[in-house]
Amino acid sequence: MIPTRKTLHRWCSDLGMFAVDRPHGISPHSTCKWATRYCIQACFNNKFVRMYPVAMAKRDLANEQSWQTLTGSDLAHVLGRKYKRQTDRIRLMTRGEAFRDAADLERVIDLADESPDRLIWVPTKAWRNPLMRIAIEALREICPNLRILASTDPDTTQEEQAMLDANGWSSMFFGDDDQLETLTGSARFKCPKTWAHDLGSCGDPTRCSSGGCFDNSQPVHIHLKDH
Repeated sequence: MIPTRKTLHRWCSDLGMFAVDRPHGISPHSTCKWATRYCIQACFNNKFVRMYPVAMAKRDLANEQSWQTLTGSDLAHVLGRKYKRQTDRIRLMTRGEAFRDAADLERVIDLADESPDRLIWVPTKAWRNPLMRIAIEALREICPNLRILASTDPDTTQEEQAMLDANGWSSMFFGDDDQLETLTGSARFKCPKTWAHDLGSCGDPTRCSSGGCFDNSQPVHIHLKDH
């Protein structure tokens, strides 16, 4: 079915995939409800808000309006037209939070159901809310094409990491280039894009597979270098 409204998405050349975004960080329309203090302060998107406040506010509002009306069939149709670029992997979100509230859970299920052969990458801090965490854990069973990672940072405690481990979460850490293990002692996988400047590797299964963000054979722990 052809969408009757515009589906906002963008090609991220550094990731090698399309992404859907929402308002973020210090944006007046921010969806980062579960962010830590460190995450808000260190968010790389903040510089764009400060440099282009009017343009970014306008884009954030448009992104959110698109997200609130987005359906799985809309996204599948739009990505189905991008034949010159890979659409087997996409990301929610590079800006903002995919799981701000319960309605977002249903929307992500719909997106996954309508694109069963497409892997949907979802780093999230919503795990910090107990009810949202339980619901997201159920999504992992319902939608096998989701690749959900707990976004962690220097504000994450050892107790929180142990809880994530016990519940089988993969994680993505940013904020300390020297912290190459989780607080519970698991080795972290160095992200090729940020450690080796291998731009576009996220969207290429031949360049980032075993141990990376899309490895679903076991919990993985990704380390993003400061970039």
